[in-house]
Amino acid sequence: MTTNNDKIQFRGKVEKEATQVVDQLRLGGINTSELARRGLQEKLRETLSEEEKITLHRQYEQGELSEEVAEILIGDALEEIAREREAFEEAAELDRSGVFQQ
Repeated sequence: MTTNNDKIQFRGKVEKEATQVVDQLRLGGINTSELARRGLQEKLRETLSEEEKITLHRQYEQGELSEEVAEILIGDALEEIAREREAFEEAAELDRSGVFQQ
């Protein structure tokens, strides 16, 4: 299990060379740390199934997962789930007294 102090490392010789090429093309270079961070966030989100996202959202709601981590892992889904919940709650409160089912 990883801890907060663990570094994420991989052997990326070709990726490093590609980064250096792009860095040389750009005036002022590129921020490789930011690229790596964003890329990792995207890939983490892509690997999660819908069931895992729901589990993570529940953990977030119960305070077991920080908002920052939840944002990284499920991103816009946080807002989507909140909107869907509000719509469901509003629908549940609608007056159904004149509606009948056969």
